[in-house]
Amino acid sequence: MKTVNLQRSLVFASLLLAATTAAAEDPRLLAWEDLLPEGTPQFVPDHSQPMDQVQPLFSDTPPAPTGIVAELNGENVKIPGFIVPLDISGNNISSFLLVPYFGACIHLPPPPPNQIVYVTFEKPIQIESIWEPFWVTGTMVTEGHRSNVGEAGYTLRGEIIEIYEY
Repeated sequence: MKTVNLQRSLVFASLLLAATTAAAEDPRLLAWEDLLPEGTPQFVPDHSQPMDQVQPLFSDTPPAPTGIVAELNGENVKIPGFIVPLDISGNNISSFLLVPYFGACIHLPPPPPNQIVYVTFEKPIQIESIWEPFWVTGTMVTEGHRSNVGEAGYTLRGEIIEIYEY
């Protein structure tokens, strides 16, 4: 009887350990608000202006400085967003900006840096369409990146990309 109880206890402990390990490996789901330091208002674009009245796409004035959330450094995260390709060859993309809404950095002035994530993949990924949102999973670091379309406050070392399902 003791052997059966010991075996059951070992099986239960193994299952508990496996569940705990799997939970520890799950990425932290981020919303764009999570990239803002406490008390920072969220950037909301004004889509009501005609395109010819919107701030020019390229400006000599850098974006206003904004804070980042230092606790995100080194976190395994998963965040949804839209892709603004940077390094592209055909359908292969090795780096891009991840932004919270469609048209950011391309058709409208860019969001502040703490609402842009620079994403890199070790091997280029294939994307059929950049017109839809994606989930991107990887390691977040609090390093910025400046490109000709926007300044990112964060860098994400991408590991997984998948189409965002509503």
